[in-house]
Amino acid sequence: MTADPLLPDLQRALAGRYVLERRLGRGGMGVVYLARELRLDRRVAIKLLPPERAVQPAARERFLREARTAAQLSHPGIVPIFAVHEVSDFVYFAMAYVDGDTLGRRVRQRGPVPYDTAARLLEEVARALAYAHDRGVVHRDVKPDNILLDLATGRALVSDFGIARVGSGVTTEPQRVVGTAEFMSPEQVLGERVDPRSDLYSLGVVGFFALSGELPFVGPDDMTVLARHVSDPPPPLASVAPGVPPRLAETIDRCLAKDPGARFPNGEALAAALAAALDRRAAVAVRAFVTEARHLSTSALLYGAFAAVALPLLALRLVGPEEPRARAAIVAAAAAIAAVPLVVMVARVRRLRKAGYGRAELIDALRAELSHRREELAFLYGDGPSRLERALRRLCYVCVAAAGGIVLALERLPGLAGVLGVSTLFGVTTATALLAAVVARARTEHRTDPKAERRLRFWTGPLGAWLFTLAGLRLTPRDGTGASAAALSPAVTPVPGVRDA
Repeated sequence: MTADPLLPDLQRALAGRYVLERRLGRGGMGVVYLARELRLDRRVAIKLLPPERAVQPAARERFLREARTAAQLSHPGIVPIFAVHEVSDFVYFAMAYVDGDTLGRRVRQRGPVPYDTAARLLEEVARALAYAHDRGVVHRDVKPDNILLDLATGRALVSDFGIARVGSGVTTEPQRVVGTAEFMSPEQVLGERVDPRSDLYSLGVVGFFALSGELPFVGPDDMTVLARHVSDPPPPLASVAPGVPPRLAETIDRCLAKDPGARFPNGEALAAALAAALDRRAAVAVRAFVTEARHLSTSALLYGAFAAVALPLLALRLVGPEEPRARAAIVAAAAAIAAVPLVVMVARVRRLRKAGYGRAELIDALRAELSHRREELAFLYGDGPSRLERALRRLCYVCVAAAGGIVLALERLPGLAGVLGVSTLFGVTTATALLAAVVARARTEHRTDPKAERRLRFWTGPLGAWLFTLAGLRLTPRDGTGASAAALSPAVTPVPGVRDA
């Protein structure tokens, strides 16, 4: 604090209202201090426009516009403005103090954010932006350092509306681009009109950074980064963060579409997509398919293949060669019956695809079902074989050994075959071994649910992929899905004045 040359004069200007405690940081539009408001005895953050800029009418007006813009917004996800002051050469405003960190510093210091936490934070920011958008305010500088993380609640709050646009006008100054290069939308780079979808692009870059620890576009200077935002396709998030759930990765990828029309239409739609991306409850259509798939999987196809071979052979043996038409009809009927499981499976997959769900959603649902089932079975029966299973296995091994011993004894001493009870003992030990093996196997399957594992392997394997491909023939994509990456013009004219706050 003592090294700050502004402190003595600033403290005199704040006298009677606030007492400065320490400097919190410096951004592109001002210096932020932690202070205590005397009248209400509460901590606040004081954002000060440096005096050398306060004498510039444009900078002063822009700074005051930030305060007026943010003061109109009352939302749990937006840092509230308490008061605006102009005292002598000092222009500042007091806002709520958020005890915590910024999302940018959190990622830079600790690496990528866990995907469930990142999705929640992004959803909160999306809802806050949707609130601002509904009131005609476009932020235009959404970035990790403008997202504050409250230490007590873990909530995300949006701050710094310093370059926000209010109303439906174009950018603040012709041929001037303002914002942070790494997080600017293509239309903002080109100086075109921006709308709420521009903020969603920037939030998509924030999500990419939070989940991977990397930026989608980097370069040696701001101009290179800006050009890449306009012309280069963004890398899929899954390519740099493979551990992120597919639906969440696809949501972020859609935000990064070059064409604003291919992004989410508004913040609420994005927030809903982020919430749904980690919803472990599968949609009704997917749950219904999973229920039906329990009866049709690898075994059904194998039965069908067996029938396709066995039934024609049987027909050929029952009908003589002198009746070719009957033989052909029987073979055709047998083939039709054998194809029933395949036809039914394709029809069900096609119905699922028509409902707007793909193989990834089905695999997610199957994995979730298997995970939930394992948790339930572990609670009911423990993590490993039960005492009954172990006892039955030992009994099976003993009986098999006893039966083997009897066989060896009979080979060496053939006369034992006529001894009363030997054959009965062999039958009892053999039957006991078989019964113990069957019961132990049944108990193991009841505890581990191998059918669910086989279903998951089937749909993640080549046969499952082939069925989805077959069912998708001549189907048109869902309206409103798929983020088209149509690039804008790659030409980027020099755009001075890019602010990297």
